Amino acid sequence: MQAFAHCPVSTLSGVRYLLTDIDDTLTREGRLNASTLAALERLAAADIKVIPVTGGCAGWCDHIARAWPVAAVIGENGAFAFQLQGQRILTTWWEDESRLRARQRHVMTIARQLLLNHPQAALAQDQPFRFADVAVDHCQAVTPLSQQEIQAIITGFTAAGIQARASSIHINAWQGEFDKARMAVRVLTETFGLDRMQLENEVMYVGDAPNDAPMFATFRHTAGVANILKHRATLGWEPTWLTRHSHGAGVEEIADALLAARNSI
Repeated sequence: MQAFAHCPVSTLSGVRYLLTDIDDTLTREGRLNASTLAALERLAAADIKVIPVTGGCAGWCDHIARAWPVAAVIGENGAFAFQLQGQRILTTWWEDESRLRARQRHVMTIARQLLLNHPQAALAQDQPFRFADVAVDHCQAVTPLSQQEIQAIITGFTAAGIQARASSIHINAWQGEFDKARMAVRVLTETFGLDRMQLENEVMYVGDAPNDAPMFATFRHTAGVANILKHRATLGWEPTWLTRHSHGAGVEEIADALLAARNSI
């Protein structure tokens, strides 16, 4: 990872889409600072489209699509995307909603079995508002689990044929071929009409945790906020750039650079 301060103006000036994780990327300890929200507003005003790409639940994503200055939001690690048009939420499902829910029930069965062996963990408090995945809390409202225990839970899911990835707060588990990156590419191409060259040059992604690795591997322009360093050993794929600041302040750093580059054209 290179210092984001060294990212060329020629790269920054071409970015038209900023995709970003939410937990511990935009937020710190679950809170979105006013200055970070204002940075998103400035990006939207400059016609740089912001698209959160999160493991967050459908209920939360519905609110984000309606209330935040975003062009769309991708939730539950790629199970769906919401876009506000007028007063209506338009939903892009990765696959049939009923199939997603049936698979979620199976994943929940496995999750409950794993929790018997890992009683320090718990289902995430937002689980009732999820459409497709199951989220196991490893540090949000429970005493933080060790990396070894987090990995043991992930291994338990994968042994059952279930995808599982750790965010900074949850272990998200699901069945299906979707992930953050696959849905992001689908939304950018099908909803926003980007071609291959535009995907390479006009998109930047910023994240903080191992479940962002598919995005880091897929897009050319990627950044990690400074707090990603504590997950470096388990990332699997690193972003190109590293911000000086952590959490939302790191995203503000990126927003300021994108806007300055835009104004220099």
